[in-house]
Amino acid sequence: LAQVFCSDLFIETAPETLILRTPVAAMVRKANLVFVSMLMASVILPQALVVARENPKVPPIAGGWTNTRSPTPEDLAVWDKVITQVNTDLANMGQPVEVSSQVVSGIKYNFTFSNGDQVGVYSVPWLQKLEVSEVKKSAT
Repeated sequence: LAQVFCSDLFIETAPETLILRTPVAAMVRKANLVFVSMLMASVILPQALVVARENPKVPPIAGGWTNTRSPTPEDLAVWDKVITQVNTDLANMGQPVEVSSQVVSGIKYNFTFSNGDQVGVYSVPWLQKLEVSEVKKSAT
């Protein structure tokens, strides 16, 4: 439990609770909820809808990896940014043939290529963060 004091504003926070003690604090809470709602609607929800559209019979696992699927246009857009802005050497791998993703404090991608190579990517679009987390070469 953390306590924050700011002039006449007293807030107690726990991981699952935000207790607000003044009318000003209530406005702060509403503003934060609006921001989080906008973030969910613009970034995380579209990714969840892509997963649901690709795997209609498979219920999503909260925090888990999706089943491997064919890359969507959104997945390919992330890959294109990786090879143009992060690591141009990966461009010789071509386009991924499969991808799985995981929603965390951003989105993790695992791109698989026709020769079996895999590239892990971590994307946080609202912070303009994009990085290659690992490259696995196939044994063949």
